[in-house]
Amino acid sequence: MTSAAQSDHYDGNSQEDQVRVRRDVWGLMPGADWDPTVLAYAKAVQVMQARPATDPRSWSYQGAIHSAFVTGPLMNQCQHGTWFFLAWHRMYLYFFERIVRANVDAHGGPADFALPYWNYDQPAPANTLPLAFRTPALPDGSANPLMLAPGGRSAGIAGGAQLRPQDTSSAAAMLTTAFVGRGPLSFGGDVSLPVRFARSAGQLEQQPHNIIHTVVGGPRPRGATDCRIGLMTDPRCAALDPIFWLHHANIDRLWVTWLAQGGGRSDPTDARWLNQRFTFVDEHGALVNLTVADILDTVSQLNYRYDDQTPAAVTAPAPRVMRMAPDEELVAATDQPVTLAGPVTAALVVPGSTRTRVQRLADPISAAYLAVDDIEAAQNPGVVYDLLLNDAYVGTFSLFGIELMNDPDRDHEGVPGLRHTFDVSAIVTTLEADGRWDPDELTVTVVPVAPAPVPGARAAGLEELGLEPITLGRISLFAVESETAA
Repeated sequence: MTSAAQSDHYDGNSQEDQVRVRRDVWGLMPGADWDPTVLAYAKAVQVMQARPATDPRSWSYQGAIHSAFVTGPLMNQCQHGTWFFLAWHRMYLYFFERIVRANVDAHGGPADFALPYWNYDQPAPANTLPLAFRTPALPDGSANPLMLAPGGRSAGIAGGAQLRPQDTSSAAAMLTTAFVGRGPLSFGGDVSLPVRFARSAGQLEQQPHNIIHTVVGGPRPRGATDCRIGLMTDPRCAALDPIFWLHHANIDRLWVTWLAQGGGRSDPTDARWLNQRFTFVDEHGALVNLTVADILDTVSQLNYRYDDQTPAAVTAPAPRVMRMAPDEELVAATDQPVTLAGPVTAALVVPGSTRTRVQRLADPISAAYLAVDDIEAAQNPGVVYDLLLNDAYVGTFSLFGIELMNDPDRDHEGVPGLRHTFDVSAIVTTLEADGRWDPDELTVTVVPVAPAPVPGARAAGLEELGLEPITLGRISLFAVESETAA
């Protein structure tokens, strides 16, 4: 490290005297002309990439703080599948932005520089990779560091293909009202010790976070141990893709947006969460510590806001709240593991003891969620999976991070295998109204989604991808008591 200095609490400095505004990259650069903020980011990336890997302000070291194939001080610290996911990544993004800004200032860039975000959940062209990340050269003719070499991203996305609305939507996360909890109740994850990977991801982490990582990165070679192909697909490479930082700025923005909806939404008050401390490095190369309590107000504590940020929470209708335990009841499940290489349909078996409960799942006082448990695979195949209940679309899931979750030599919590959960209450109601809710004929279908092709090119069939089979340990239907929030 360039400095051994370390403080117990980070108080900022004059660089933070003004509240800076993070703006939507497509608003900054809707066409081919380079916006000063985006160009300044690209040039700062060039500077960071030229620094030796031992410099904690270098591009490679900053990427390794998230995760890497090697180990070292501060490396492999990312928090996933835990209630610290949002807070840790906010801190990580904040100090990265400070390092970038120091480079921008040193080279005469915009005085009000702040990292842009990519709001991909919009109509075209905003749902395509921003132009600055698929333009070969900077205005001065030098190579554009925001554009990766072929293979670094999914070919279709790199070529301007649109992301699917199913992949970009944050609607399920925004409907939740509790930050902490299991299953579809949780916006931000369940209680966990600080750990790189756990099985307690909140809805925002599941979608769009994990899914965008996978669809942007695309498939990686089997057993790959380097970061040349499909960077965003593997946590150990993801932060080396310059789009990673704009993706995470958007995830951070969605946290702000969720709180602004009101309706009982709030951050945890649990001291175990608020007092948790994490260590990063600032623009001077010094080690700095922050607690979660230090970063909850982006304006007053961190001196930034988003261009669409509302100043205060607004009143919103209070949606149903699921009491996930102890009132949840397993009412149907697949009777054996599901092996998946292509589309698969499996029956949900309803025992006699829960038949009546299944029949009345469409009652207004009932709620239901579908869980895909114990997903096992050697690595993220670089595709996402659509899930259907009796042919009705439920949601989409990704295997982002499964390499580390299933590695016994890596830091993770709980047994190996990912878990994804979906609120299917409205789907059950619709199926019942259509006469398609029969306990004897309940099926789930899982469909791998081939990567988007380059615009104008033929879409590759799933069989051409050579996907290795993955195993879904069990797909389960749960009945949950529900109530309306006050």
